[in-house]
Amino acid sequence: MSCLILLLLLSPVFGRIHDISIDSDRREIIPLANFGLTKDGFIDIFVDSLMINDHQDSKYGLVLENSLTVTASQYVESHINVCRPESMAFFDKHPKILNMVLMNKDPNDAHLVIQNMENVGAGKWDYSHIQFSDELKSGEANPDNFTVAYSASNNSFSFHINIKVEEKTDEGQYTIYFYRCPASRTASISQIDYTFDATITAKNGNSFLSAGEKPLIFLHVCMGLIYMGMGWVWFKVMVYHSENLFKIHYLMAALVFAKFLASLLHSIDYYFISAHGTPEEAWAILWYIIHLVRGLLLFISLALIGMGFAFVKHVLSSNEKLVLMTVVPLQIIANVAYVIIDSSEEADFNYGTWKKILIFVDLLCCGAIIFPVMWSIRHLQQATERSDNKTTLILSQLKLFRHFYVMVVVYIYITRIALKFMEVVLPFQYTWCTDLLNETATITFFCITGWKFRPYVANPYYKIVEEEDDLEMEPMVVESDTLRNRNNFAEEEETLA
Repeated sequence: MSCLILLLLLSPVFGRIHDISIDSDRREIIPLANFGLTKDGFIDIFVDSLMINDHQDSKYGLVLENSLTVTASQYVESHINVCRPESMAFFDKHPKILNMVLMNKDPNDAHLVIQNMENVGAGKWDYSHIQFSDELKSGEANPDNFTVAYSASNNSFSFHINIKVEEKTDEGQYTIYFYRCPASRTASISQIDYTFDATITAKNGNSFLSAGEKPLIFLHVCMGLIYMGMGWVWFKVMVYHSENLFKIHYLMAALVFAKFLASLLHSIDYYFISAHGTPEEAWAILWYIIHLVRGLLLFISLALIGMGFAFVKHVLSSNEKLVLMTVVPLQIIANVAYVIIDSSEEADFNYGTWKKILIFVDLLCCGAIIFPVMWSIRHLQQATERSDNKTTLILSQLKLFRHFYVMVVVYIYITRIALKFMEVVLPFQYTWCTDLLNETATITFFCITGWKFRPYVANPYYKIVEEEDDLEMEPMVVESDTLRNRNNFAEEEETLA
């Protein structure tokens, strides 16, 4: 319930129109926007009420970086205390970078000057084909010098720049961030802070989506239709084999239905971002709720299948109950972190921290569901050593859980590790392929798991359950025969007496 309340309190602000407010900050890098621009796309940057409290003559400005991948934004997230214009040589392979330095903080002569960064390791960038507009002058500006307005009322600066890509050679992943480079690394930062508000709008043609996100609306609609088809097939299987159903089969059906709703709502969310630059609040909240339910159903289902619940045994051990009690709150924490990340801006101070929490907790959940599978395999191996007349059936069940263990490990590797490598190496306009790989791996995993654990009467794993029940009855029969013999013997002694 508390998680749902949090979803309602957090208004979704994630979109392509960024409203950023920085108050008394002292970071050396603040990421403002990260967007894949194609021909005729533009980024509009409006920084207002920039107030600087700095007596050490630090250097301030904006950096505009153009690269073929999203590597730059990932670097900025993890290096908030590194002066970006001075760290080119220690980073990627010669990105295109423009450094807009705030020169002469004197109110009467303040302006932004563009500096090319080739001398510190950046690639050569002929930005003459990029249209720079100085909105404070209401017209096209000198691309090397922009107006900075001064407000005496609050002793602050402001500037407004529009950047439009007119040639395909200038397409790329554009990363914009505000920076502060201290005059001396040994200087104290206790008396340094700055405050500003920024509004950044990025757009490609008629769409507010980044170049790598445009196909996602169609992709998630297609995935939703596939999940709907999978749900229908699973429903028919459950109806046809209704006499062999377990509770886990209903849980698997609920998971497929949740995936269908999640894909549908995700496509709707991207549609509103594409059309208006921000998500529709009601649809975004529904998406967050379904995202939470989907995550819980996925990990609970995998944990119960790995424990052999209903397939091998009907009661969970204390360790298995502990795993469930660990996975559920971890998933809630992971989804809360996801909501906070998705409803905040990259410039927020705790954005990177919550992102690390999400990754760490998600990996903990993935590790937790592997242990029950390993315990089931060990349990079946021990049962094979003790059993004489059911070795074939137990071996076939052992083979199933070994296959399931491999499936879970491969699924986790693809969706949690391989995707991160893909994000780094894929060109900016093909980042949607990571979503395609994620959904393809999930659909394949669901299909194989459903086939392995489908309810049908010839399944040897259900026979094991039935025969184990028979084995449980054997001691009771023996015990009853023993009592009957003792009673007969007592009656004979009384007769003789």
